Amino acid sequence: MEKYRAKKNEIDWVKFSSLLEGRFYKYFRDNSIEIIELQPRYELQSWFRYQGKAIRKIEYVADFLIRYEWNIFVVDAKWMSVPVFAIKYKLWLRKFWSENILIIAKSIKDLEKQLKIN
Repeated sequence: MEKYRAKKNEIDWVKFSSLLEGRFYKYFRDNSIEIIELQPRYELQSWFRYQGKAIRKIEYVADFLIRYEWNIFVVDAKWMSVPVFAIKYKLWLRKFWSENILIIAKSIKDLEKQLKIN
């Protein structure tokens, strides 16, 4: 058991931090959806100094960057929302809203609905 009760798993020698993330990976693989990158990182705020102390940058690490029907999507498998995600999501929208489409899905059915599959 890991943080937030997620169970780690491994598929095709790739380690995932949750069963849901592994299911998404298998779905993309089995449906020929191109996975461009695993664990893509997005800098939401760069580091800075405050009263002489370095304040670390804030990053959002999604689960997948995929290409589906000529579009690029950032996909995050989330079966539950946590407070820090709500803040990072708002920062992500402010900085990347015009460049990337962020999909937060809690199931394969939810993912298909958002990608408009079937």
